[in-house]
Amino acid sequence: MGISLSLLSKLGIPGASSLNTEYFYDNFFKDKNIKEFEDFHTAFIDLCKYFNDVMPGKNFGAPPKEKVKLFYDQSWEKIEDEKQRREGLIAFVKEEVKEYKTDDNALIMAGLIVPAAAVMLKNTTQNVPPVKKFMLKYIPNVVFAPTVTMLALAGVQLMQSSKKRQS
Repeated sequence: MGISLSLLSKLGIPGASSLNTEYFYDNFFKDKNIKEFEDFHTAFIDLCKYFNDVMPGKNFGAPPKEKVKLFYDQSWEKIEDEKQRREGLIAFVKEEVKEYKTDDNALIMAGLIVPAAAVMLKNTTQNVPPVKKFMLKYIPNVVFAPTVTMLALAGVQLMQSSKKRQS
């Protein structure tokens, strides 16, 4: 799984050794009344969301619904023993939940270049008649540069996520 389980324990979150103490299983699966696949899938997505919440700066993706359904049909539904279910689930999570790799270079470059470019663009638009009507000169640079930078960074992340979906 892309998750460094020993890192989880350093952050106060149960690591690999605690997985045997039923932490994830109890919080996301045991106490929930799972009768059908949709209930299981919701609990599994909640588990993946939890990983994303507790691991700052990292994003973990759930496997496709088909793989989760296959695991549910072949393993989860057939096993009645709680311990075997827990062990099977942990093995499935370790194998199928992967960390999304991001191209941080694009984010860094956008973060360095965009603020200066935004201020320069704002100053040059005062001489361009079609853009002059927007009166950008009245927006302080302290507001304009961070706003444009945040929009640019969001755009870079959207482009990166769309590339991941395509591949």
